[in-house]
Amino acid sequence: MDTRELFRPYKDDKYREFAGKLSLTDTLPRAGIKIPVLRTLAREVDYHEIDITFHEDVILKGLAIGFSKAPTEEKISALDELLPYLSSWDQTDIISTAFRGRRKYGSFFLPLLERPETYVRRLGIVWLLQNRREFDGREVAERVIAADIPDEYYISMAVAWTLSVLYIDDHSLLESIRTAAPVTLRRTRQKIRDSRRYSGESLD
Repeated sequence: MDTRELFRPYKDDKYREFAGKLSLTDTLPRAGIKIPVLRTLAREVDYHEIDITFHEDVILKGLAIGFSKAPTEEKISALDELLPYLSSWDQTDIISTAFRGRRKYGSFFLPLLERPETYVRRLGIVWLLQNRREFDGREVAERVIAADIPDEYYISMAVAWTLSVLYIDDHSLLESIRTAAPVTLRRTRQKIRDSRRYSGESLD
């Protein structure tokens, strides 16, 4: 399926320009489709039929795979084939939300934290964040800190995001969080301060 026609009624050039400024690593052109639209379309299309032409096609296909009623093994196989197309933080962060459950998907996503590709690794980190309540908090902290690459901005930021949420959820995780690399810990502090859930406790 060529999504040009599918996307035509929903194209928003101002949004395309805005979103493009937030993600400078895209390897595909943007069509200018907002995320709520992609979520709706993903429930209506067959992921097997989606050709990858636009940045949004990657998100659409990832969501469609997750939303489909296909067996888990088929979903994992289809998502694995999509991994080489990942090229930005918004793709990883949105796609991860369509795959809930440690028992169903943990065996696929957890090994991604050891992959060398920036956005494949980020997908694993963000999936773990999204599913953190099915893990022990210290295990999550240890896993993402082990997966950190401080000089890879989008990896470090994903780890910082995860650690900030863990800390706000449970301050007793402080000692585990403090073992993060200095630059990631600094980013974690900033994310905690920026969070609407932050109530003034110090990470220091």
